[in-house]
Amino acid sequence: MKKRSKFSALFLAAVLSVSITACGSSENDTKKNTTSSQSTVQDEKSDSQKNDVDPFVTAKKNMADVSSLNGKMTMEMNMVLEAGGETQTFETVTSTDMTYFSDPLHMKGDVTVDSGENGTISTTIYAEAEEDGTYTMYQTDGTSWQSQSVPLDYLSQYNASNNMAEYLNDSYPYEEDGTEQIDGKNAYKYTAVLTGNEIKQALESSGALDTFGSSLGMDESQLEGMTDDLGNMPVSLWIDEESLYPVKYEIDMTSIMDKLISSITESMAEEEDAGLSMKIPKMTLSMTCSDYNAAKDFTIPEEAKADTAAAES
Repeated sequence: MKKRSKFSALFLAAVLSVSITACGSSENDTKKNTTSSQSTVQDEKSDSQKNDVDPFVTAKKNMADVSSLNGKMTMEMNMVLEAGGETQTFETVTSTDMTYFSDPLHMKGDVTVDSGENGTISTTIYAEAEEDGTYTMYQTDGTSWQSQSVPLDYLSQYNASNNMAEYLNDSYPYEEDGTEQIDGKNAYKYTAVLTGNEIKQALESSGALDTFGSSLGMDESQLEGMTDDLGNMPVSLWIDEESLYPVKYEIDMTSIMDKLISSITESMAEEEDAGLSMKIPKMTLSMTCSDYNAAKDFTIPEEAKADTAAAES
């Protein structure tokens, strides 16, 4: 299909923006700045909340003392691209298995991007804090290793602890929604719907919108208005009934990302007369966490440091 390079840029920009917006920042500042959604979990506790313990409040306290955990994040994204009278559909599932330790900070991520007939890509990533306060990330595709110094907020996408803690947010309009079973255990369920205006603030303050623009060579004037009327984003959160740790969250970004990327492709088509359009009929993200304070530790492979040291010499 023609315009494949443009599609690739759109695809990568969409994935990156989701990562930035959905995973939040390591300082939790993006969501703390939202102002239009200040209601919290209902004051009246359900009968299932034993001994007057508020699961939501307790889960927040528990997350503050997490030293290690395992997490699995899954993002499903379907795209329909039309250009030059041709239509092509892409269905992608990105899975990331994460292990996180806080002291000293080190983490691991096994990332698999399954694009169906378009192939599968697998990457393993390690990261650790250095004695001088910097952070080093090691990455391999199974054939060779690369390393680079990265800022802490870049690692937030692989930080299972921060990713889960982001959704224990007092500014989200959560309501109790009964209990469900997660991995065979009872869990309290909470649901909320974030408005398009809140998501717009998150996109702007996180820099995700600028990422779209820079990836596609678009200036600020072209980006204006693209985040209006984005629609809403449903959020669900589950807290384990026994341990009172958050064990799962789900978000549905279909409406938001479809509107955003459709606006961008329309702008590109008008400027280039390319007849290019893209729709996103599905974009969801979920994460489950387990083994709180009991994750199995790991060491960064010696070949990772050896290979990268040799490449730098």
